[in-house]
Amino acid sequence: MKRTLNLIIMLLVAVTVSAQSNFTSTLKAKPKRGATLYGTVECEGRPVVGVPVSDGYQIVLTNKKGQYNIVSEKRNGTVFITIPRGYEAVTEGADVVPQFWAELTADAATAERHDFNLRAVDNDRHVIAAVADIHIANHHDDLSNFRDIFVPQLRAEIEQYRKAGIPVYTLCLGDSTHEIYWYDYLYDIGDFRRTLADIGYPTQLFNTMGNHDNDGATPCDENTDWNATAKYRKAFGPTYYSINIGKVHYVMLDNIRYINKPGGKKAKGIVGSRNYEYTISPEQLAWLEKDLALVTDKTTPIVIGVHSPIYRYKNGMNGKININLKEPSATELTRLLQPFSNVHIVSGHAHRNRVTYGKTDTSQPELQNIIDHNIVAVSGSLWYSSGFGGPMLGSMGEPAGCKIFTVDNTDIEWYFKPTQFPASEQFRCFDMNAVRDYFAKNGEVKVFLDHFPARTNFAEWETDNSVMIHVWDWAPDWKIEVTENGKPLEVKRRKTENPQMIVGLDIPNTLWLIKFDKKNNKRKLHPHMFHAVASAPDTPIEVTVTDSFGNKYRQTMERPKPFSVHMK
Repeated sequence: MKRTLNLIIMLLVAVTVSAQSNFTSTLKAKPKRGATLYGTVECEGRPVVGVPVSDGYQIVLTNKKGQYNIVSEKRNGTVFITIPRGYEAVTEGADVVPQFWAELTADAATAERHDFNLRAVDNDRHVIAAVADIHIANHHDDLSNFRDIFVPQLRAEIEQYRKAGIPVYTLCLGDSTHEIYWYDYLYDIGDFRRTLADIGYPTQLFNTMGNHDNDGATPCDENTDWNATAKYRKAFGPTYYSINIGKVHYVMLDNIRYINKPGGKKAKGIVGSRNYEYTISPEQLAWLEKDLALVTDKTTPIVIGVHSPIYRYKNGMNGKININLKEPSATELTRLLQPFSNVHIVSGHAHRNRVTYGKTDTSQPELQNIIDHNIVAVSGSLWYSSGFGGPMLGSMGEPAGCKIFTVDNTDIEWYFKPTQFPASEQFRCFDMNAVRDYFAKNGEVKVFLDHFPARTNFAEWETDNSVMIHVWDWAPDWKIEVTENGKPLEVKRRKTENPQMIVGLDIPNTLWLIKFDKKNNKRKLHPHMFHAVASAPDTPIEVTVTDSFGNKYRQTMERPKPFSVHMK
């Protein structure tokens, strides 16, 4: 009943949004011989020169009259511009998706005109909110949680930048919806586009595809990956494109090939198993080479937005890096990025925070310029933990949230913004005496471990008076200091399960729902756990965590510190 009511309200208040640029310029333009795409790019009625315009295969630059012509086969179904430095593409009404693209409507042999309208803005200083895995499906109160909890907190966080006159933008890194529920709960990727307008999302938003943004009703054949993107392209346009914001070049790519072979979990409208692989198509890589060739200053920061992380540490520990793409796309992408000195990958998919520095793997010198930021889900664990009345937790027990990048010319810094906590909080401390006691006495824990004996039984924690510190967005250059009565304690990194994750998500998701899937019998070891041993069970502990930019986060841990689902 609640889902039905939410849907009715959403439809009643829906704001009409234009899915693309339908701007008509007064500037003159006509197609040159053979051109099938033509038009203009302008700002306040004046032509903008040198703007890249692409059909996804070719890239041309606007001339001194702001005009472009492309001899295109129209295979991608869109034409789009690379927004130049110092400009924004306009939005219409309550819509927050910039109109930098247009859907092609004529046949491949017919010339059609598409114009683009820009507005001037000083954005050499700007802020990026990187969000991932929103997973709206019109269930688990996901719409209300997104609208009433996440969005207001994001709005409050970025207000400090708005007051300083600094523009803020969002990179949305895929899985905004969940295709297995599109037809059961009547909410697909087009509905997400409308939701952004309905709720007054607070920034312009640039989107990329996730595996769950494909249409699971698409039969498996040689064209599945393309056909499954049809609804996405109708709502958000090209599945790969680039923009310049200030002095930073941003590129959004689709690194998921949707296969959807027969079989898998049955759901209304879904015709396959929704499987996929991690790769970047040859067409995207060929376009990317042309796109990056236009960035002549190789010190320009390059930010690549994708759904799935590309570079990540083997076993979660810093050192050896695995490239999470099929060949030959892995080698080709690395080759294209190698000339640039400052490359950032931003991604989602894994529902956890993980920062990978290419420079720590000395065996792969071609990765030295790359940092991969894998970002926890806005939905945490698909909104399940909050749906059970607990905190919003990611797949490893860190809070749900997003990552804020502050850009000053070519200098980029970042921090994690947890949804239910201020940005001044970056870690959680556990009193392991209290955790051990809780696991020893709690009845649900005993039942859970009886069904899933491979999971960590913290009742058997071997060290008295120890503390565990979960650093939510830890990176290899962070520093963690722990003192007891002013005396430094030795801090050791140790991959461990998160006890709050077990009681806040895993137990409700199994015992409460009577779902005893064997996959829950595998330990979820988190590499961002740090341990220290105190001399007594009741002495206060001082914890100081220093991030990559010298920012210090401090917490005094009074002990005994109770352990619970809602602990802070």
